[in-house]
Amino acid sequence: MRRQPPSLVGRLLLAQVAPLALLGAALAVAGALVAHAVVEKSSDRLLAGSVASIVAQIGARDGQAQVALPPWSLGLLDSPERDAVFYAVRQGPRLITGYDDLPRPPPPAANETNFSYAQMRGYRVRIAQSTVRVPGVSQPVVVAVAHTLDSREASVRELLFNLIGLPVLLVLAAGALVAPAVRWGLAPLRRMTDDLTARSLASRPDLASIRVDNAPAELSPVVEAFNRLMRSLERFTRALERFSADASHQLRTPLSVIVANLALLERTAASPRDKALLSDSREAAANLRQVLSQFLALARSEAAAAEGEADLSALLGAIQVEAVHAFPEVEVLARLPRDLPHAQGNPVLIGELLRNLVFNACAYGGGQVRIVARQGRVVIWDHGPGVAEAELDRLFAPFNRGDSDKPGAGLGLAIVRSIADRLGIGIRLRLRRPRPGLVVELTFERTA
Repeated sequence: MRRQPPSLVGRLLLAQVAPLALLGAALAVAGALVAHAVVEKSSDRLLAGSVASIVAQIGARDGQAQVALPPWSLGLLDSPERDAVFYAVRQGPRLITGYDDLPRPPPPAANETNFSYAQMRGYRVRIAQSTVRVPGVSQPVVVAVAHTLDSREASVRELLFNLIGLPVLLVLAAGALVAPAVRWGLAPLRRMTDDLTARSLASRPDLASIRVDNAPAELSPVVEAFNRLMRSLERFTRALERFSADASHQLRTPLSVIVANLALLERTAASPRDKALLSDSREAAANLRQVLSQFLALARSEAAAAEGEADLSALLGAIQVEAVHAFPEVEVLARLPRDLPHAQGNPVLIGELLRNLVFNACAYGGGQVRIVARQGRVVIWDHGPGVAEAELDRLFAPFNRGDSDKPGAGLGLAIVRSIADRLGIGIRLRLRRPRPGLVVELTFERTA
């Protein structure tokens, strides 16, 4: 099965939103790295500030380092997340104050600060250490301050939301705006489509050119090419209609003369052989005239206008009289109520449809044909042999004559189908049960 190409909305979504989504993903990755670096740097500054405030309070007494821990030195690390804060001040291996179990990464050089991660009482912590030389103290003093990472992680999340939220909103907004933008941009094309659809459904298709100023600038070359095609199609249609009209006059009249002359010659022929030859020629010419008439009727049914109003009672009465004269051996009965409503549609085409059905029933349907009309319906049935059930749908095909050996081209029911489709007339073929025969049911739209 052939795969259907994506719609214009899908193409625009792919062309516009996909690059934005990739850009948003790249911005998200970059934002995550930047957020982590910014939070790491700002938090480490606070941690280093806390260490420096403690270092500033270190003194010496009797060769030993002493420290008066100011309360605000650890308050620098206070946050809404209430991180746990640990500290330790050591002179060599001796703990002066703080937490003895605080991990001891390698200390930095004198007057420098380093940072590292470690585990403290089940928490992952960030440790800042500073080494200081205190006058009067032989061993270096190391000050370490650590705090848990809740505030850092909260700050990273907040920055990520601010950095990533905007690209995500941008992508979502672009995706949401694609469909309205496409509908707005395609509004002229939709109006052109509606116009062409209305033309195609009209009784006689309108092949006039489309106004180029109604089309988007990008579609102007397409519209121009389509208008050239429409003009060519209109010229071809008009030429075909003229040919049909000329053929109707130029061919049917000579054939009628040939049929009449052959009939005269047949009556004056001396030998039986000549009479047989003239009779065969006359029947062949008459059959050719009938085929030509049916071809022209089929062409007219597809090109003629569908509007109008048909008096079914008058049409069926006239067709009954024609059938009686054309088939004197067939009894044509009709039941036509006087108040039969008119039917919507071209009366010439409806008359052609009814005439083909009645004449077809007289030609193939045995010795009796009945026509019954009622509100919006016409039923025609015959007493002929009928056809096989499987053949019913194929009877409307052009040149399908079934198993009949009667003369004809097999176009009558094809003309009926063409007119019925043209005028929106419902038509149904069924077998006459239990007796043999064929039944045709027509459903018309009644006028007000």
